[in-house]
Amino acid sequence: MSLIELSNPYLTAFATGLVYGSLVCTATCLPYIASYIAGTGANFRRGIFATLTFNSGRIIAYTLIGALVSVFSGLVQFIIEESTCSIIQAYSTIAFSIVTMILGIFLLYKNQRPVCDCNKTVFNAKPRLIRRFDVGAFTLGLSRGAVLCWPLIVLLLYTIPFAGPIDSIVLAALFGIGTALSPMLLIGGVTGWLLNKATLLQKYIALVGAIIIIILGISTLISSLQILI
Repeated sequence: MSLIELSNPYLTAFATGLVYGSLVCTATCLPYIASYIAGTGANFRRGIFATLTFNSGRIIAYTLIGALVSVFSGLVQFIIEESTCSIIQAYSTIAFSIVTMILGIFLLYKNQRPVCDCNKTVFNAKPRLIRRFDVGAFTLGLSRGAVLCWPLIVLLLYTIPFAGPIDSIVLAALFGIGTALSPMLLIGGVTGWLLNKATLLQKYIALVGAIIIIILGISTLISSLQILI
């Protein structure tokens, strides 16, 4: 029996991601991306773009997880049976918290240093796509997506007996796309728009956003270490 013979497995993966993204992902990821948007001083358009870039990182992370499940399907089932999945999740959360703190520290340093026009020529010499690509938002999303998502893992484990080599990758990607089409996208843009309206307080808002990111990273790190201790 192939995966194609199942009842709309791809639609199920997309719908599951859509529901999970609208409920859980928005609540858990929004504090990080909203603080990042504040820390970068983004407007509505840049807020939307930062959220899209953040979500693209999560989609790639989910797709890589799908590829690993496809290649090491037997090992994945062994890990689940041995109850070590929580330890893996704790370590991936630690990695995410470290990335979050590094980004927060970088934004804090960037917002405090004086603006220098001498780098504008070098900056403008870069290709437009490179200038627009938000490495920080992508890294934040990639590390966040690497934290094991239980609905995705359950979906992939359920389809292992019927899936072909490529099916788990496609299902994981569709799940990630579903989670990306959530209210978080619009809220990210609105966050940038609202914060950009406070022109006189923009620098202070950026500093507060960077500090909040650092605090979020520290709190996530502490909660992850408590699981391992």
